[in-house]
Amino acid sequence: MKAALLTEKGFIIKDVQKPRIGKTEALIRVKSVGICGTDLAIYKGTYKFPLPRILGHEIAGEIAEIGSNKSKFNIGDRVTTEINITCGKCYYCMHGLKTHCINRKALGITEDGGFAEYVKVPIINLHKIPDNITYNQATFIEPLAASIQAFRLTPIKEKESFVVVYGTGKMGLLEIQVAKILGAAKVIAIGRSDSQLKLARKLGADVTINSTKEDPIQRVKDETEGLGADITVECTGNPEVINKAIKMTRNRGTVALKSTHGIFVNIDITQIVVREMNLQGSRCGEFPPAIEMLKNKRVKVDSLISAEYSLDKIEEAFQFAMKRGVIKVIIHP
Repeated sequence: MKAALLTEKGFIIKDVQKPRIGKTEALIRVKSVGICGTDLAIYKGTYKFPLPRILGHEIAGEIAEIGSNKSKFNIGDRVTTEINITCGKCYYCMHGLKTHCINRKALGITEDGGFAEYVKVPIINLHKIPDNITYNQATFIEPLAASIQAFRLTPIKEKESFVVVYGTGKMGLLEIQVAKILGAAKVIAIGRSDSQLKLARKLGADVTINSTKEDPIQRVKDETEGLGADITVECTGNPEVINKAIKMTRNRGTVALKSTHGIFVNIDITQIVVREMNLQGSRCGEFPPAIEMLKNKRVKVDSLISAEYSLDKIEEAFQFAMKRGVIKVIIHP
């Protein structure tokens, strides 16, 4: 099969052996796969993992082979897959926290992922894609699930919470929509691209702030009765933003950390202690709520797709994905 392998010198397109599946696995014929911020961090070298590797975990495709005839899935089913490959036996798996599995492996990070014609995944990780969700739209299921998880760990008080979403890339634009669905009193979007901020407003943001044109900290205070946000969701991947997020969040408020920086970040701990604030990390979430939101058209994603590329053009796709104003790039193997 054809695959894009990331090496120390960039991507190479190579014919590699198609994965062989076991009884508990399925082989997906990949139709669409999104470029994630984690993929970009590995590509840039800020998030270190052994190379070469086939990246890609925002996957949508159809089942080409399946190992078990007792499965609820069939060859030809349209599916997406979770990123985490877990043991099902450790403390975290036994307590419903499988994303923290001690023996966790990650599709497209520690294991070969979806930037290839086929990818091997555990059957238990599969989810059917409803008929009214396209393959391109289905690549948003994984990041949307992660967006929902941020507010599961930091719940919104309906019609009370002031929520800031710092960053108007893919994750930020999803967080804005989820915050509105969950009943935030006001959602404030902060970004550096006027076009993305315009889209943020269209997708539900009540206030938009261009941080290159005005002081976002003061503006947030002005919009929140002088107190600051109840919840600030950091979605930029920029280490300098975290301390700004802390400053624009009220005493005893929460800064929800959604970005994977891949590097150490200096944080003003004194602010956290004296103001009794919370820093809440979050990563992957459950797929069913995300699938329902897309199925019921409560979350809009088509306008988030900036470009589509064939697998042969993956190097060009990654270079494009790093440009300011680009939201989501999709690869078609």
